[in-house]
Amino acid sequence: MIDYLILVNRENKINEDYYNNIIKPSIIEVEPFKNNDLIYRTFKIEEKKTYLEKLTSEKFTKLRNYAKEEGVILGITSGFLTFEQQQYKYDYFLERHGREFAEKSACMAGYSEHNTGLALDVDIFKNLKWGGIAVQEDGSIISEAKWLHSILHKFGFILRYPKGTEHITKMKFEPWHIRYVGETVAKYIYENKITFEEYHQQKNNGNI
Repeated sequence: MIDYLILVNRENKINEDYYNNIIKPSIIEVEPFKNNDLIYRTFKIEEKKTYLEKLTSEKFTKLRNYAKEEGVILGITSGFLTFEQQQYKYDYFLERHGREFAEKSACMAGYSEHNTGLALDVDIFKNLKWGGIAVQEDGSIISEAKWLHSILHKFGFILRYPKGTEHITKMKFEPWHIRYVGETVAKYIYENKITFEEYHQQKNNGNI
């Protein structure tokens, strides 16, 4: 059974039996909307397909359809990655940009949420034109990205690496990286303005 609340980060690696026997059989192909050939080539995704865990895909489709009604098109830059693809991604960043950048921007194989099938990197298109969801030079993000962050919890998703929480998540602010945890937990995290790590800490301390 899929653990939708699994905590995966630099200190918590996915059990390989769970990865092979539960995660990998659960993923299905999804429509990325955008041309991901550059991503596929860069990270050696030879089948040139994008995958997510089944329920995560269904919930993202609902989120995507809702956003479309508001004039915002959501694309998927990156979904599920195998251990091999994730390690190649980390090594690519390490070689191109150095260790500091790599450690803030990616995780080694088994320590990345992309290995769970529950996380994805989204992109934004407004009126069919690319809007972007990257952080601007002044640290700001576009209004559509802010709007997206405000509705994620209604569909069971959280913004996994919020701004100002780098000391907790050990990852830089990534306005594009969202994670499925289910509506109840997503609502709690959103309303209490905490990270997924803090949620787990509260839960382990019996405060939830």
